[in-house]
Amino acid sequence: MSIFRSAAHKISTKSLLISVACTITMLTALTMTGCSSQDSTAKTPAQVAGQVSEETFSALDFMFVQMMIPHHDQAVQMASLATSRALNPQIKDLANQISAAQKSEIQVMESWLMSMGVTQMPELDSLGAHAGHMDGVLTESQMETLRQASGREFDQLFGEFMIEHHLGAISMAQDVLKQGTSQGDPAVKALAQSIIGDQEKEIVLLKSMIRASEKPARTAISPALSHVHDAVVSGDSIYIGTHSGIHRVDIPTGSSELIGDSKDDFMSLAGQPEKVLVASGHPGVGSSLSNPIGLVKSANQGLTWESISLEGDVDFHALAINENQIVGWDTRGPLLWSQDGGQSWTDGPSVQAMSIVWFQDTVWITTPDQGLLKWNPGDMTTVSVGLPAVLLSTSPKGDAIWRVDADGSVHRSLDIQSWTQAGSLKEIEALAAEFDHAFAVTPQSFQRLSLDN
Repeated sequence: MSIFRSAAHKISTKSLLISVACTITMLTALTMTGCSSQDSTAKTPAQVAGQVSEETFSALDFMFVQMMIPHHDQAVQMASLATSRALNPQIKDLANQISAAQKSEIQVMESWLMSMGVTQMPELDSLGAHAGHMDGVLTESQMETLRQASGREFDQLFGEFMIEHHLGAISMAQDVLKQGTSQGDPAVKALAQSIIGDQEKEIVLLKSMIRASEKPARTAISPALSHVHDAVVSGDSIYIGTHSGIHRVDIPTGSSELIGDSKDDFMSLAGQPEKVLVASGHPGVGSSLSNPIGLVKSANQGLTWESISLEGDVDFHALAINENQIVGWDTRGPLLWSQDGGQSWTDGPSVQAMSIVWFQDTVWITTPDQGLLKWNPGDMTTVSVGLPAVLLSTSPKGDAIWRVDADGSVHRSLDIQSWTQAGSLKEIEALAAEFDHAFAVTPQSFQRLSLDN
């Protein structure tokens, strides 16, 4: 009996263990990984995904978990090399994030196997021919090349290899999601969705870091920020959602300051500071907010925050607001739409949203696999526009939309139909736009883009 059966075939714990007995006996023990360095208040992958059940854990679920553990372990090995070999501090920071996230997910998957009675964990070398089912795995020759590299050469190789590795993990996660709603374990699907969302965003960051050519003029942010997630612009200030609160950056000088006392991890931020801001994420140390935060609102430029809904349930990674209408996405699949300022929510279509904006009373979404999508709230389908956009931002008045494409080119449109290029980027983590210019933000600096660039 093969473990590579149709995903539609459900198997019990006992039959699962029998079917893979010959494979498991070949595996050597893998020491459990240590605790993640992520913020202790954030939900772990185990809390997000939950526990698996004998009744729903399918053969394809088992294969996914068995293969993803060594796949993740190789990514952790790659990331560990960056500490002493990378030149770019952003490469080092991202490598640390990748390592922490994937160690935590390894622990979750190992706990699932142990709950099914499997005591020996899979290792890459012991899988033999089965390793061919793991897309993106580096050969030993490639790993040795990475070990021998340093400085700029390492940064380039690390970026290229990790993108290849991430694309493989995404493909594996997408395969397990193809079982459909009636098959497979919900916890496995939740983890697969999380892997897809996180690694797609990391691919965008990696691509921006490894583009060759001289960097354009940028304004340094001082003091530098941590883990920029989202940004909006107002007058001479950029309001930035970070791992440790909302920070305001003075555009002429680059000087940054924490707004208010909150040091919560704001994964998404939208709105106009002078009117209303909405946000989501995880509470910081000592915060009174729920974990995850759900939707919160500020009517005083981010000084204080009020819980609106979805406390302890939703961590939006992308948000957009248009008067009382709000659209958000929290990595679990469907868009959520509110028509009453976030009090109640309706499910929309399932997407992998990287950024969301309102423009001309329509919702526009960037995705890694379909580029720019158009969505009319209330519909259960989206329409592909055929543009390779990865990030979006609109002007405060809603009269201009800006996009960043996968190749780093930046474009502006006043009607979606025609676009004008406004420069190009080598690095970006968040985009904030005005009518005639936009800002590409990283934790260390920002770049001003305009039509005369």
